[in-house]
Amino acid sequence: MQIEEILSELENNTGKFPLVAIERAREERETITPRLLSILEELSNNLEELLEKSDYILHLCAFYLLAEFREPLAYPVIIKFFSVPGEIALDLTGDLVTEDLGRILASVSDGNIEPIKQLIDNKEVNEYVRGAALKSLLVLVAQDKIPRKQVIQYYKELFSNLGGEEDYHIWTSLVINSVELCAVELNEEINRVFEEDLIEQFFIDQEDVNDSFQQGIEPALNKLRENPRYSFIKDAISEMQEWTCFRPSGSRKEEFTTVFVHREGTSFSSSKKGKNQAKKKKMQEQSRRKNRSKKK
Repeated sequence: MQIEEILSELENNTGKFPLVAIERAREERETITPRLLSILEELSNNLEELLEKSDYILHLCAFYLLAEFREPLAYPVIIKFFSVPGEIALDLTGDLVTEDLGRILASVSDGNIEPIKQLIDNKEVNEYVRGAALKSLLVLVAQDKIPRKQVIQYYKELFSNLGGEEDYHIWTSLVINSVELCAVELNEEINRVFEEDLIEQFFIDQEDVNDSFQQGIEPALNKLRENPRYSFIKDAISEMQEWTCFRPSGSRKEEFTTVFVHREGTSFSSSKKGKNQAKKKKMQEQSRRKNRSKKK
């Protein structure tokens, strides 16, 4: 199978996972990488046209393959793709943003967090993309690519510089990620956010924060390291092959918002309160759809 044949096999969803094409793409890594980068660059300049291609999945395959390859040249291209304002990035990638974008960014970053910070700081970017970028910093800490202290310092800056209620999703993500790092250094900033009612307390409240801070920094970091949700993308096949659009019972026309298999989200939970994580996930998705519909 030649490069053009591989790309052709990966271009559209036929309802069957393109296993052979992915395997061949791996074998032709050096040759296919420039093509994947070029395709993503071209697509990022024509995102509106991509919306018209309901079965197109080559961009999704490219994200995962380039992340598996740990390709640093993919970093600016992926940042550009997801820097577009509004909802279009979510419409084109579905749950990839909330499920794996953080891991993908971390995988191609080579520990350089400046482009990730620019994505987070850009208020024109979709809030869920910015939230995924926040999560990518935890992946880099978990994988010992950057020190915890560096992230804590940046989070401290964010607590000082973020806007008001319009950033409620980012506030919530920032607090959750701070708790994942057991950022006791940010306790004062976190308390202020709760006092000003700037976050969605269904997902995390002050009791959750207090309980998590009691576990200590090293146990918290060990939890991150053991959680696959904070790992690099190492195997594009295992990441993609269970998507519902590739299951025999699924329709190949299925919307991208339901294409992916929902996996466990963050490692954060409150055992004391016994919160139901599945219910949390469902309500989070409902909240996301509600917010997106308001903006259309």
